[in-house]
Amino acid sequence: MEAHYVRRVIELAAGTTDTFAAARIRKAVWRWMEIEPETIELYRATWPRFRDWLALLDGEPVGAATCALMPGMEEDAAAFAVNCVLPEARRQGVGTAIYRQVSVHARSLGKSELAVFGYEDDLDGVAFAERRGFVVVSRTRGLRLLLDGCPRPTIDLPEEIAITTLAERPELAQGVWETACEAMPDIPHDGDVPMSAGSFEEFRARHLAGPRYIPEATFAAVRDGEVLGYAQLGWMNRAAGLADHAMLAVHRSWRGRGIAQALKASQIAWALDNRLSELRTANDERNASARAVNANFAYTPVPDQLVFRGPLAAGM
Repeated sequence: MEAHYVRRVIELAAGTTDTFAAARIRKAVWRWMEIEPETIELYRATWPRFRDWLALLDGEPVGAATCALMPGMEEDAAAFAVNCVLPEARRQGVGTAIYRQVSVHARSLGKSELAVFGYEDDLDGVAFAERRGFVVVSRTRGLRLLLDGCPRPTIDLPEEIAITTLAERPELAQGVWETACEAMPDIPHDGDVPMSAGSFEEFRARHLAGPRYIPEATFAAVRDGEVLGYAQLGWMNRAAGLADHAMLAVHRSWRGRGIAQALKASQIAWALDNRLSELRTANDERNASARAVNANFAYTPVPDQLVFRGPLAAGM
């Protein structure tokens, strides 16, 4: 009997073709991180040199791709990339087609490497990266806090320090940015340049606006009108009541006084009061101070997030 082979057609369309499909594919592949369609649209508007694509296999969306400069790490040698392919569509050339496309864009940005991330329990994804010369350069410890039955935390602070929100005091946004400017370079990460908060205008557009932003859950620790630290929740999935700890930062001179723990307790209390279902957080395994704060609460682990760095596809 003669064998017949059917060649399946792979196409890369603009991500704007179907942003809902792009978000759905990311959720299915990452599982522990959700990005709503409106958040992808925000990234298109605010991330430097952002491009994204939808991979189609015989006309069906099966992959999502992104390549851009990572905000705050624009001078890094690597471009940030996303390469998500649904499990049932793998081993058919879709991931390779995406790898080639993001390499073309990264090269146009003057970059020599790609930085991508995945999860340790996605064995196929890990193997795909390793076969192409990518290596793990950092590991992020993920946690989840299921709020059903979660005890309400106590919030302990020195009397002269108060916790408020940007919903109550929007004029503190400048102080929040100043805190981020000092704290972000201290955060361990995989890049070869320190992290940066960017200009106030860039910070406000990326972190204090858009579909993830919750002003009522953006807390600031204040003394005599000065922001000493802040903590921010962001929506992962508003309909499901799922949010993540987007940032927790304290000025260097005020660290070690319980401010970070009080800010995180305020976030959890807000989530309980507003009947959220779950909070998630993740910190680089080298970030001992942040992980020590998390240890005071009833988080449970999820699979580690891995950051890979590796070469651009050859000959592109």
